[in-house]
Amino acid sequence: MNGFSVERITADKKQIYFEMSRDFYASGVTNSVIDDCGRERFFKEILSGEIVKGYFIMCGGEAAGYAICCLSASQEACGRLLWLDELYIKPQFRGKGLGKKFFEFIENSNEYEFIRLEVEKENGRAMKLYLSLGYKDAEYLSLYKKTKGKTNTL
Repeated sequence: MNGFSVERITADKKQIYFEMSRDFYASGVTNSVIDDCGRERFFKEILSGEIVKGYFIMCGGEAAGYAICCLSASQEACGRLLWLDELYIKPQFRGKGLGKKFFEFIENSNEYEFIRLEVEKENGRAMKLYLSLGYKDAEYLSLYKKTKGKTNTL
């Protein structure tokens, strides 16, 4: 695809990221609700780059989407793994192969040995993409719990 590139999310592009993140969370593909206070806290993690890598998916010089990737390690993966936490493509850019190109980008990294992701079962478009790229259903149930750790204050 002409004009495809991947760029790190930077502080000067915060509003572009926030707009797309709001769209992602309003789209119904996740059962979570994130407010701008929580988004602000997470943005600091993106900027630190320690465990979170935020990327803009670019098309023709325009931010067409974003991806949030988290680095961790797993014995099951026999080393480092990348958790694709969020992948969002703006509606007007969908169906143009940007998702596939982004997967080529992350799959060609030598930073980790394994990629993991979650998808809502009702998100047929994403499921079709992931399965076509060779991703398998891990047949795990994902559980989560909010701890008493950090609050949503800045």
